[in-house]
Amino acid sequence: GLAAAAPLESRQDTASCPVTTEGDYVWKISEFYGRKPEGTYYNSLGFNIKATNGGTLDFTCSHSADKLEDHTWYSCGENSFMDFSFDSDRNGLLLKQKVSDDITYVATATLPNYCRAGGNGPKDFVC
Repeated sequence: GLAAAAPLESRQDTASCPVTTEGDYVWKISEFYGRKPEGTYYNSLGFNIKATNGGTLDFTCSHSADKLEDHTWYSCGENSFMDFSFDSDRNGLLLKQKVSDDITYVATATLPNYCRAGGNGPKDFVC
């Protein structure tokens, strides 16, 4: 079952945040990138994930395919116990980490999405 919800960034004390922040902040997402070869769907996504609670989690999670489907779980890698899903119409990242047979952490974040020309044609974008 689900034991905890874990949003991704530490609380911002001085800056205003446009998104409601709730829960335990134990992961930080950085260096997000994606590729949209036709401008409408991703074929590659990746990001760095790091523990902010003194844990040892610190690695790059990525997945590539001909077309990455929204609302589909992709593994962050063998023995990572982490999976992610991306909702491109909202730039929403979902993460889940299986900690034990009884505990799974789940997190959500809305990521900024700035894209530029990718160089492999008029519809190719790198975000």
